[in-house]
Amino acid sequence: MYGWRGRIGLLVPSINTTMETEFWRIAPRGVSVHSARIAGGRHGTPEELRNMENASKHAASEVAMIEPDVVVYGCTSGSFFEGPEWNEKICAQLTEITKAPTVTTAGAMAACLQAGGHRKVDVVTPYVELTNDRLKAFLKRHDIEVGKLGTFDMLDMFDHAKILPEEIYSKVKETITPDSEAVFVACTQLRALEVLDLLERDLGKPVYSAVQASAWQAYQAMGIDPGIDDCGSLLRKLSGRK
Repeated sequence: MYGWRGRIGLLVPSINTTMETEFWRIAPRGVSVHSARIAGGRHGTPEELRNMENASKHAASEVAMIEPDVVVYGCTSGSFFEGPEWNEKICAQLTEITKAPTVTTAGAMAACLQAGGHRKVDVVTPYVELTNDRLKAFLKRHDIEVGKLGTFDMLDMFDHAKILPEEIYSKVKETITPDSEAVFVACTQLRALEVLDLLERDLGKPVYSAVQASAWQAYQAMGIDPGIDDCGSLLRKLSGRK
């Protein structure tokens, strides 16, 4: 059977075209990725993001059939929008349905920043103002201050995938401030994974992405070292390297 080391149940918004590709790109031998789609979410409105909570239950019931070792709720804004308690509620609901530990992207964002000891970070997102404000509030609840936030300010979440990696690189360079301890690139629809190493080398500080953080926490939950050495220092730490 494929996935003899571990099976990841990946729940992504129906419009997401990035996260599955990046999860498969970094999956090591013996690990398989099995996706189910969460209906809605294209326009990232508060109503759509809230509705994704219920839609995720149906997606979870489908992915539960492959008996996953971990479930990943792969939407950053969909897991932080109503705060930490809402995020915890999503985890509990999906774990009950799938009988597997659940990782959310928002939870992974907070966890990786806390693990790095970061208390002040810069953030890059594709989101509109309301969603950006909710992200800041979510991190503040985890004692993490957002120093500067750079945004592409795009409401249509399908279009987030059209932002090129070099554009993400430039936006991070424009956003970075001297006193920030790290940078987080939010949204699992952004193709940030392929420029993380370049950014870390050029900026001299940790740079994280939504997909990277989700994978990091998923592999931790499975107790698997994926041996990933080209997607930023966070994933290299799973192998005991910086």
